[in-house]
Amino acid sequence: MATRIPDGSAELHQFNLDLHPNEASGLLAIENEALLGEHGWDRAFWVVMDEGMVQDCVALVGHRADAEDADLGDGWEIERLHAVPVGDTKTTEDCEALARHGGYVYVVGSHFGSKRGPLEPKRGFIARFREDEMVHATDEPAAEIVVTRPAFVMHRLINDAFREHGVDLIPLAPGIHKAFISETVKLGKKKKKRWAGLVREGDYPMNVEGATFRPDNGNMLIGLRFPTAADGRPILVEVSGIDRLFEPGSSTPRVEGFWTLNAVGRGGEIAGVRDLTFVGDELHAQTGDLDSAGKGSRLLDEYPGGRGTVSTHWRIRMPEGRSSGELEAEPVREFPGHPRVEGLAGTGDGRFFYVVDEDEGVHLRLTRFLKG
Repeated sequence: MATRIPDGSAELHQFNLDLHPNEASGLLAIENEALLGEHGWDRAFWVVMDEGMVQDCVALVGHRADAEDADLGDGWEIERLHAVPVGDTKTTEDCEALARHGGYVYVVGSHFGSKRGPLEPKRGFIARFREDEMVHATDEPAAEIVVTRPAFVMHRLINDAFREHGVDLIPLAPGIHKAFISETVKLGKKKKKRWAGLVREGDYPMNVEGATFRPDNGNMLIGLRFPTAADGRPILVEVSGIDRLFEPGSSTPRVEGFWTLNAVGRGGEIAGVRDLTFVGDELHAQTGDLDSAGKGSRLLDEYPGGRGTVSTHWRIRMPEGRSSGELEAEPVREFPGHPRVEGLAGTGDGRFFYVVDEDEGVHLRLTRFLKG
C-alpha cells in the first residue's frame, strides 16, 4: 500500500508577513528564552531574506505570548534585526541558510551567481552573530554580524573534495559550464582579481541553500541545490572547522565527506536541497526543484528534469561515526501548491514550521509562514 504524504498547503495554517527585502530563504528556531521574553513572545524564529546585504536581511518572526490562540494560527509579528557588519564589510548578497552552533547563528550565502551567471564573490560569504548574548533584537546596541567573505575559498575547497572523494555528479551541461565557470575564469583574468585561479575550467558551480550543524560532532552539513548526484539526488557536504574562517591566520575548513539523500519528490527527476535542520538527533531536509521557474534560469533550461519537482519535507536518521554515504529519507509532508518552500524549523513540542517566499506582482513580495 502506498504511503500518503500529507499535502502541506491543504493541512497547515498560513500567515502572511511583510518586510522588505522580502524573499525568504531560511528559517531557524530561536533558543534564547530571555530574548523571547523581552519581545513578549512564547516562540520565535530567525528568518533570512536573500535580497540585500546580510546585515539588512535577518529578521525575527515571533508569536505573541498574550495571543489568545492555542493553535498558533494568529498572533504573529515580524521585526528586522538591528545589526551592523564587522570584519569583511564588502558587499554581500543572496543569504540562503541559517544554522546554530556554539551560541552563534550562522548565515550562509549561496556561493552561486545570478540566474544566467557568472559566479559572484559577493554571494560567497559566511557570517555569524551571537544569539546567546542578545538581550533585545531591535534596540541598541546593534548586534554585530561578523562577516567573512573569502572569495571562492569554499568553492575551491568543495570542488577539490569532489575529485578527492570521487563523487559521481550530474554531468555538467556545456551551457552551465560556459555561463558559470568559463565566464568567471575569464572575468578573473581580465580584471586581475585576487581570486583569479580559484575557479578553474574543470569545476562545478555550487549553489548552497541549506546548512545545519551535526549535534554529535559539530560539523556543518551544507545542502546543495546544485550540483546533484549523477542520478539527480540531492547532496550534502560535511565540513569541519567552519569557525576557522573567522580566525585570522587559521587554516581553512576541511571537507570530511559527502552524503547523498534518497529524497527526490514527485513530479521531477532531479531535486536540490532547500533547507536543513536538526530536531534532536534527527535530520530534516526540505528538497525541491533546481531553480525558480519563470525567471530565465539557465539551470532549468539545461536540466528540465529539475523543473517541476514537488517541494517535500523529509526525515532522516544519520549514522554516527561516519561522514559519507547514502541516507534513506522518509517523506513527512509535500507541498504541491508551493514550489518555493524555502525553510523549515522544528520545535520541541513536535511542530514544524515552514517559510515560503512568493512574488505577487512586480513590487509586492510576501513571506508566507506555515505552521504544521
